[in-house]
Amino acid sequence: MRVNTLNNRTHWRAKAGRPDSESGVTILEMVIAMLVLTVGLLGLAASIGYAVTVSNMGRNLTNTKLLVVSLLEQMETLRNTEELTFGQIANEGSVDNSAAIRAFGGFPSGFQPISINPGPDGIWGTSDDLINPGADNTYGTSDDFTDPTWGLNGFSREIVITSLNPNLKRIQVTVRYPDAGGQMRSLVGVSYLNNDTRSNFR
Repeated sequence: MRVNTLNNRTHWRAKAGRPDSESGVTILEMVIAMLVLTVGLLGLAASIGYAVTVSNMGRNLTNTKLLVVSLLEQMETLRNTEELTFGQIANEGSVDNSAAIRAFGGFPSGFQPISINPGPDGIWGTSDDLINPGADNTYGTSDDFTDPTWGLNGFSREIVITSLNPNLKRIQVTVRYPDAGGQMRSLVGVSYLNNDTRSNFR
């Protein structure tokens, strides 16, 4: 009995001294670990992609809101500074130039490209916004040309001015813009303009 116990101890020490063939990481455990790591990394990449998409969508929406608001504010500024009369703030075909210092053709109907430049008349949203003054940088000379590169890519704008009564107009600005996924969306802004400049710049 004593010999067997001694032999067992010797066998255990000898076994502990050499590597066990069952110790370490198996291939199956490696595959599972790599699978878990891959799923985690794919989830992280998807969340980063989603965050970038939402950020781009928010940027386009903010820029579009600024375009709509700036044009609505321009209408009030044109009236307040008397650059245009109340009767001239209208769509093409409905402009009243009778009390004006200079003639104005009006704001075109339908969707138009949004330019980075107001053109020779200095008013955003008119039909001459894409006119480039050419090499001499002077409007009205022979080298003027229409420059489509001045248009914001994918953006277009419609201005609808409705006369509600002789002293009140409804101005609606619609901007079409591409979202982060490439889909076209629309943003509409509405303002009302009255024929009262008594308290402005006087």
